[in-house]
Amino acid sequence: MSNEETSIQRTQHAFLVAWGWFAEETGLIQKIQTVALKQKTYIHSPQRKVLEFLVGTLAGMQHLQELSLSAHPLDRDDAVAEAWGQTGWADYSGVSRTLSALSWAEVRAIVAVLEEVSQPYLQAELQRLRSSG
Repeated sequence: MSNEETSIQRTQHAFLVAWGWFAEETGLIQKIQTVALKQKTYIHSPQRKVLEFLVGTLAGMQHLQELSLSAHPLDRDDAVAEAWGQTGWADYSGVSRTLSALSWAEVRAIVAVLEEVSQPYLQAELQRLRSSG
């Protein structure tokens, strides 16, 4: 086994790692990264910052600054970033600027991706409910 295969990363956000693998498997990450957003990329693309916001939302954050300033900051968690196919996360201030600059058309495109990915799971659950009476 190589060092890469045996490396252990510590995280305070283990469930987000699992959700990252699921997001990769369902194509969510790739689809978000292909949404056309009319913003410049300096270090992190606007699509990566949108993903970071989504991950923070899944983590239950109530304030955007929790990405960087919480007791266990998400933007310093390499295990979560790796699970979500990212080399790292942006500071919350960059995420905030990106979200503030989104147009309504861009927001609708992001929502469409989320709906496209989640719809099969919602339909399957509805079918199970119907079949169980």
